[in-house]
Amino acid sequence: MDGLRDPDVETFVGAMGTRIRADAETVGVGLRTLEIQVRLHLPRLSRPAIAGWSPDKVYEEIRLQAVVRAAQVRQSAEDAAHQAHASVLLNVHKAHRDLSLSFGDGYRTRVRFAEVGPSAGHLVQSRLHYLHSERADTAAQFGLFLPGATMPITYAAFSRCDRQYVLDALTGHGLDVNPERVMVLTRMHGLAGIPANLMSLTIARAVREIRAKNAGDYVITAYNPMLGFCGTSFVASGFRPVALSPVAYCYDGKGLFQTRRMSGESVPQLLDTPDNVLMALGVTPAAKRNVAGIEGLIRVSSRTHSGGDHVRPLKADLASPEWRDRLLGYRRMLEPCWSERTVHPRYQESPVAAGDPRGQCGVTSVWLARTLRTDLLLEPVYCYGRLRVGRDDVEDVSHHCWVEIGPAHDPRRFVIDLTADQSDGVREPIILGEHRALADRGLRYESAARLRLDELPRDRVWPRFLALADRLCELDELRRRP
Repeated sequence: MDGLRDPDVETFVGAMGTRIRADAETVGVGLRTLEIQVRLHLPRLSRPAIAGWSPDKVYEEIRLQAVVRAAQVRQSAEDAAHQAHASVLLNVHKAHRDLSLSFGDGYRTRVRFAEVGPSAGHLVQSRLHYLHSERADTAAQFGLFLPGATMPITYAAFSRCDRQYVLDALTGHGLDVNPERVMVLTRMHGLAGIPANLMSLTIARAVREIRAKNAGDYVITAYNPMLGFCGTSFVASGFRPVALSPVAYCYDGKGLFQTRRMSGESVPQLLDTPDNVLMALGVTPAAKRNVAGIEGLIRVSSRTHSGGDHVRPLKADLASPEWRDRLLGYRRMLEPCWSERTVHPRYQESPVAAGDPRGQCGVTSVWLARTLRTDLLLEPVYCYGRLRVGRDDVEDVSHHCWVEIGPAHDPRRFVIDLTADQSDGVREPIILGEHRALADRGLRYESAARLRLDELPRDRVWPRFLALADRLCELDELRRRP
């Protein structure tokens, strides 16, 4: 795998080691934290620039962006370490498989494996992880917690596999895979000072939980050799290399890295970069045997990767009575979680009764969009605009949110509104149907903004959605207690 590293990049990083270390000390982060950001921003430059310019000139071209990102990590890392009780880790000697920690002075304690709450996961993904990009479609997130801590010291997040080229990497080895049975390990993070084997222990426990919940047969992940990663934790957890895949490096107008799932104008990389290594792990006994038999690596073409074809959605008749009942169940489940923390600010002035949908349409629509993605692999659109009810005696809902499936220009696009009874002219708690059919009934949904799920973490509704998601997790935990 060492052959996947870029020699020009390695030469540059070696030559700039002293300057990178000095900047890391100035910012107050570890050397590795800043080095990753340096490597992540190098593809902005061309091969002739990296190989032909002086190392100092190359560094100055990407130094500001790398330092800014590293500084952002530091700002959040101190608070996260405090909430995680990370000071306990001083002088830790060893982490054991039973999740106990032993220390040089004879002290011993245990860490607790548990699900990570949405707000804590948001902090890790958006502020602590080197990509600084939250996966809006996160389906499960786990971590190890020290006693009494509210933040994990290790973190692993999983999403449903929605990229066809990832599935093709498995089927190319002769595996018969079901898209809804493949999970992707999308984010990993560990606080500074943790024992090295805690990350592999976290993965092992997370996979055990996926198996216990019957949530998947395979877990796929990737590591990036160009960023200096070598996949040690993955190998220690039993992952096996299955494919080589291109990496897409994109940058915003300020030159800061952004993932290709993020919206907005972006500048593509100039450097021809090495591939990522896709890794697979079997969750069930049969899947483990299948992965163990894989030999060699499949190469994903640049054309296939850049196309980014989505996995075909699962079949579901959202207009069926069964789905209407399910949507009504969602509504009943969400109502107890609506609060002043989730309501739109314009409804803060006057108290809203429990279960009142007014001002709760935004967070409810975000939750629904995420559920449709994780459960059915659909590409829902979060809509903000106006609901016209077509009656002179009833006021329209001038600030409303709902979910649509299908292109904006298609009159057959499907509308799902879980808070339709915000209007006095709508007696049904939920509305669903084709856009044109609803318009024929006098219900006109006019969107002023349409956002994909991947765009929502940067929208103002997201913090309120996290409050809703946190409350859902709290109630679920209470229900599971004996």
